[in-house]
Amino acid sequence: MMLNALSAALAWIVQNRPLNGFATLIIGGFAICNALIGSWLVWRLLRDEPVKNTVTDPS
Repeated sequence: MMLNALSAALAWIVQNRPLNGFATLIIGGFAICNALIGSWLVWRLLRDEPVKNTVTDPS
C-alpha cells in the first residue's frame, strides 16, 4: 500500500510543481526505484508455492 501511495505522491508532484533538472532526476529516480521494488514484490508473491495442508484426512 505504501508503494501505491508513493506513486500517487510522485505523480502529484510532477503534475503540480515546476521542477528544475536536478529535482526531475531525483523524482525520476524515486519513481524508477518505486516501480522496481513493486515489481520485485509482485514477482515474489507470484512465485511462492502455496502452503501445504498438514492436516491428515481421518478417513
